[in-house]
Amino acid sequence: MQQLGGPDLAQLQATMRAIELACDSIQMHVNPAAAEAAILSLSQSPHPYRTCQYIMENSLLAIARFQAAGAIRDAAIREWAHLTADDKRGLISFSLCFLMQHANSAEGYVQAKVASVAAQLLKRGWLEFTIAEKEVFFLEVFNLKLLNYFPMYLLLDIFDA
Repeated sequence: MQQLGGPDLAQLQATMRAIELACDSIQMHVNPAAAEAAILSLSQSPHPYRTCQYIMENSLLAIARFQAAGAIRDAAIREWAHLTADDKRGLISFSLCFLMQHANSAEGYVQAKVASVAAQLLKRGWLEFTIAEKEVFFLEVFNLKLLNYFPMYLLLDIFDA
């Protein structure tokens, strides 16, 4: 994932604003081609994880969080062979923790997207992970189950991907 030398706070905020503007533009049917290009550039940029995580944690627009989650998935799948084991575990844990922190969110489509991302990354790395790492992931998923208001269908999606 992005370490030292990654985007600074001003860059993160500017990128978030650009993605939010693009999302608004698509919803308002204002210059959709440019808006789609902005969102696509996030998905296609190398190592966008820190930026996407920032958007997911800070954007007030659900659609921007949705797009950022999709960009994490796209980049992680594209770059999987080049990610370190820590990066892979970190992306999965981030997704599962995001689900726990936002379990009572009214934006079900964002939750479904993040659950799908977690599931796809878990599945992609399953044979690479040690038994101890798998136990940690199961514990995180079990903790989601303990949240009574977490939708069961999303929990099942994690294992069904």
